[in-house]
Amino acid sequence: MLDMDPQLGRYGVTARLFKLINDLPKDKKLILLKQLIGEDVTSQLCKLIVEMSEDQQVILLEQLEAMPMVEMPERTVSLEGNESSMRENPRKPCLVNANYRIQNKDYKSYILDISVGGVFIETAETFTIGQKIGLNFTLPNYPEPFKLIGTISWGSPRGFGVKFDNVSAPQGEFLKSFIEQEK
Repeated sequence: MLDMDPQLGRYGVTARLFKLINDLPKDKKLILLKQLIGEDVTSQLCKLIVEMSEDQQVILLEQLEAMPMVEMPERTVSLEGNESSMRENPRKPCLVNANYRIQNKDYKSYILDISVGGVFIETAETFTIGQKIGLNFTLPNYPEPFKLIGTISWGSPRGFGVKFDNVSAPQGEFLKSFIEQEK
């Protein structure tokens, strides 16, 4: 059981949560918000709008009407591991066999999602953030296997994220077209 401050009574957990959230950096707060509201973004936005003053609603209305309504690729976020911000590149869920090498030891597993800038590899193994990884995998309709070097950028109980160190232009273009393909 958590140690409770007796002066806070039954609100001790809430007070501790408020303090921790208040102390989080802005990027972590945004990631936490996205995780908490999940796919219910519209409902949460409407609740916030209802709580605004009419002047605030008018300002928001003007700003939204001035924005171009272009569908942007979805960015994924995660609170698992030590990921510090939203990812830069759109990701595609997949199930791709992967062979990789870390500190002269070979492993086999699966890539669960991929972007032009990196991958998420499923594994029960734990590795240190910052470790170098040699990664080999094959994607459908690409003539050669991908052989990339990367750095472990974050980890979770399900696996770890890899940021590619250097992707050739042809590989980058193929990754981009693979990610943009319809499922």
